[in-house]
Amino acid sequence: MTLQVLATSCRSIFIVFNLNALNDYSTSIAIVICAVEVILGLLLLLGIAGRAVAWGLLILIVFFTFLTFYSAFFDVVTSCGCFGDAIPLTPWQSFAKDVVLLLLILVIFSRRQKIFPLIKNSFTNNLLVVFAVVASFGFGIYTYSYLPIIDFLPYKIGNHLPSLMKMPEGAPQDVYEHIYTLKNKNSGKSKKVTDKEYMDQKIWEDENWEIVGEPESKLDKEGIQATYTRPTYHRQ
Repeated sequence: MTLQVLATSCRSIFIVFNLNALNDYSTSIAIVICAVEVILGLLLLLGIAGRAVAWGLLILIVFFTFLTFYSAFFDVVTSCGCFGDAIPLTPWQSFAKDVVLLLLILVIFSRRQKIFPLIKNSFTNNLLVVFAVVASFGFGIYTYSYLPIIDFLPYKIGNHLPSLMKMPEGAPQDVYEHIYTLKNKNSGKSKKVTDKEYMDQKIWEDENWEIVGEPESKLDKEGIQATYTRPTYHRQ
């Protein structure tokens, strides 16, 4: 499901950079980006068009490194869609990943003159290029049009969501702080205190103070929420 996540990320990026006109093309752009990355990777492994591939990889990684840094620093996109739900990454983790890839691609780029085809036959290499292009775009279009081969989302076909949500044993619950509004019967002054202060200071023993209205509740500490337990994948 990386394709759908990437398309969502594209739409978020378009909004940030005021490119709303591209929103309708976000899915197509996501398919192209995924296909180009796969094609460049396959050609690199085969040693085909080494110089052009090195340039393509460098341009892509510089662009994505800038984009992930911008997203992480300004907190504008929560997920880059790199690995979808298979390997969720925070914006800073995604940026760190791109930095590592940038260093590796710089090594490839510096040695691009030494990249030679594994297969010497030019006709065979041309067939491999065609296969790489068709397979990369075809796979993206297929997973968009039909169910993905491996679906990592919790609402995939065959999953019963209620049974997959459970609370861990002994998990801490949400802790709420209650705030009372007190009024002094003699002076008429009002003040607000937390339930802890109300009990620790034994204000409840002082008959000069009375609680006015309903107490306010504020989440003080968030507990563990019910989580999705990923089962072993099976197609249905």
